[in-house]
Amino acid sequence: MTFTCLDFETANYSDVSICAAGIAVFVDGELTETRHWLVRPPAGHDSFREDFIAIHGITPHDVLNVPEFPTVANELLPFLTGADFVIAHNAQFDIRMLTGTLNHFGIPRPSFRSICTCKTARRAWPDLTSHSLDAVARHIGHTFRHHNALDDAEAAGRVLTAIIKERGEGWVFEPMRSQ
Repeated sequence: MTFTCLDFETANYSDVSICAAGIAVFVDGELTETRHWLVRPPAGHDSFREDFIAIHGITPHDVLNVPEFPTVANELLPFLTGADFVIAHNAQFDIRMLTGTLNHFGIPRPSFRSICTCKTARRAWPDLTSHSLDAVARHIGHTFRHHNALDDAEAAGRVLTAIIKERGEGWVFEPMRSQ
């Protein structure tokens, strides 16, 4: 089984303000590939909020000479369509950012199945006091740089891998197949 973990960082609240993207590919529970891109948000969506910079550390200067999303999409989208599942922690956010940005640039959204590791972790470990990515990663003993798109993507994959080891693939994926 192959799943691609996805994470975006944004410059502001706009669904078109992706400023970093990270993916981590897991094949049969093993991390096999990672990719990270800085992304220049398009004009009109490119203002960086100070509170967002404080979270992820990416500034307007960091993305000044990097490509906009269409260039990144050419590299990123095959990882999503080539996987059995796309994984993200708080997947609703990442899928919304992807969809908004693809729509903005007139790029068709590819079809793929996704699963949210936050929701899955809530089902697997309901007694945790928090199901944020850093809390769940801490629970499984994984350390990482939170709010770095690459590290967040890998951490989501590590969380899902731990849940699969503990609960089994059927427990994780069967509810998705029946939707």
